Amino acid sequence: MAFPNAYVSTDEPPRRSVAARALCVAAVAGVGYLGLVILVLSVATSAYSPVTQMASDYGVGPYAFWMNSGFLVAGAGFVSLGAVLAVSHRGRTQRAGGALLVLAGAMLIASSFNATDIEGAAATFHGAVHNAAGVTFFLAGPAGVVLAGKGFGRLWLACVLAAFGAAALALAVNAAIGLGAAGFVERLAILATFGSAVLTAAQVYRES
Repeated sequence: MAFPNAYVSTDEPPRRSVAARALCVAAVAGVGYLGLVILVLSVATSAYSPVTQMASDYGVGPYAFWMNSGFLVAGAGFVSLGAVLAVSHRGRTQRAGGALLVLAGAMLIASSFNATDIEGAAATFHGAVHNAAGVTFFLAGPAGVVLAGKGFGRLWLACVLAAFGAAALALAVNAAIGLGAAGFVERLAILATFGSAVLTAAQVYRES
């Protein structure tokens, strides 16, 4: 006898869940790749100062392939994470956060095709594009992560805000005292943004 309204159990997760998890994995892999590239180059190379020079400087010279490919892959990672949030059945705040993460990812992709201008060099169009994309990324990325994290719990939000607060404090101190540590401050901001994005992807993966 058939029961049309009966629940039928299946071990296979819904296709939407599988796609969401795949995009989360792609996000972690992409963001993690660029983070690893910056870490290795900051520690292993002596030609660039991780304290005074921006990480984008690695995109010009012998390490250009690794840095620019990192921008491209990490950009795809942010877009993947943003897409999961933007199209999922979540609240408006989280979907808005996803849209901002897509924008942040697009800025990293743009940076991969437009190298920065090394300090002291003549200004160029591609350098201006890179700088504009960088500023947009550091505005959209943190804002997107914070909005996307609504509903993940107060502890999660407190940790993310503390990370961004530390980066903002370092920026203010460096500007006020003139420590000349712009590279170090930028790396703190990268760590806060990338780390928060990875945690966000992990949380969305668990909920999918």
